[in-house]
Amino acid sequence: MTPRQRDKVRSLVAESGAPIDAQTIAAALDVHVTTARFHLNNLVSEGSAVTVTLPPDGVGRPRVGYQVVIPPPIDDLLIMLITRIGTTPEAREELAAEVGRAWASKHLPVTVQPSDADRLPDPVVLAETILTRLGFRITEVLSAFGDHEITIGGCPLQELEADLPEVARGVVRGMLEAALSAGSATLGSSYAVTVQPDSRAGACELHLQLARVPATSHK
Repeated sequence: MTPRQRDKVRSLVAESGAPIDAQTIAAALDVHVTTARFHLNNLVSEGSAVTVTLPPDGVGRPRVGYQVVIPPPIDDLLIMLITRIGTTPEAREELAAEVGRAWASKHLPVTVQPSDADRLPDPVVLAETILTRLGFRITEVLSAFGDHEITIGGCPLQELEADLPEVARGVVRGMLEAALSAGSATLGSSYAVTVQPDSRAGACELHLQLARVPATSHK
């Protein structure tokens, strides 16, 4: 398992206090500027970043800078949670997962589901897209043998996670389930999503796992 280059680019853009250009990314990661620009443009395409015009270095054309998209407010999410809260931790987590699916559906990009199984979208890209759009900061992605692990921080649900951790877990699980199903009905039924606190970190650091479901489990 190794962190993906795409996630390193995402982290540099998110951590930069000002718009950052492809040349700066390329120098920081020791990659060709074309590679850096490819990953940056993918972030723009998925809605995680926007481009801005930067003054040129000396004489020449203006540069293209990249900065993260400011996440939408979560007031509507909190209202939905308050009106549908459960009486036990288990009930609250399940209700929160339902709300998470609804919340994600409001912000998912419009996609056409592939008809060819060989062209299924990358589940990690689907997860990264919705997490970033809704204000979560991805700190690590590890993949092996078809399973994927994502660690997130900078959680917009920090207050909820502190008081009602089962609600924060449920919301994130529902978000990922909605993203997978929207990308492909096959992915939605082929992966089980689990969300746990990251024992290595502090408040609202969550560890997500996308694990393949054995074929016999969802026939």
